[in-house]
Amino acid sequence: MNKCLSLFCLFFLSCTESDHPDLLLNKLKINKSDYDEYLINRSNGIHRVGGINEKDSTWGIITTHGYYPMGWPTKGFEWVSPIVELSHRQIPVWFFKYDWDDCPENSADYLYRETEKLIDNNSHLDSLWLIGHSLGGVVTSLFAEKWTRDFPITIHSIAAPLAGMDRQMHGCKKIQRKEYKISSTVNYTQWRTVHSQDGAFRNLTVDPQEVYIESGKSILLPEEWNNIRLGHNRSVQWVCENF
Repeated sequence: MNKCLSLFCLFFLSCTESDHPDLLLNKLKINKSDYDEYLINRSNGIHRVGGINEKDSTWGIITTHGYYPMGWPTKGFEWVSPIVELSHRQIPVWFFKYDWDDCPENSADYLYRETEKLIDNNSHLDSLWLIGHSLGGVVTSLFAEKWTRDFPITIHSIAAPLAGMDRQMHGCKKIQRKEYKISSTVNYTQWRTVHSQDGAFRNLTVDPQEVYIESGKSILLPEEWNNIRLGHNRSVQWVCENF
């Protein structure tokens, strides 16, 4: 019994230590070989990035990650340099962590509730931007259809399989979409990668980014950036540096 209790305590402590209570800009490791998943190993919810020299707090940006397969070694790394880039705007930046194995509709509803709480607890805010990548782009796009509050939201959905995904989540309604109808209080942009350049999509016969956006716009990203292929993950950095 004592042996079992000790093993349980060790397991509990190891799990607790992996959920970082802070999110500090200077703890983000931009070298892939040094990356320790500090960004992603935290509880679900919206986390404010500390250590930014904020000069304008009337608006801010919520970043939203994508899906990570089991055993993926660098979960969240594609967001490290973009968050550093966003910090140069000297505004608040948040990171939204959610369960990427949950249904996208559920995650969109969760993001909706968390965003409402953020707005209600920060009365000085007059607008927010939400940037979602890959599955996170699907989540923010579903959010864009649901948003009904009279509070201006700008959404950037990047390299997102909005038409649907081959990977079926257990217990979830399969996404098969041809269009998205964006709420009137949302300023929405879809950023599409070139199908043949996107490592997540190029082996698919049909580009899953191809949908009609009602009351929003769709922009095709360049094939290359700085003479390097602009693929699935680099698209986040491009948007954060160029929009």
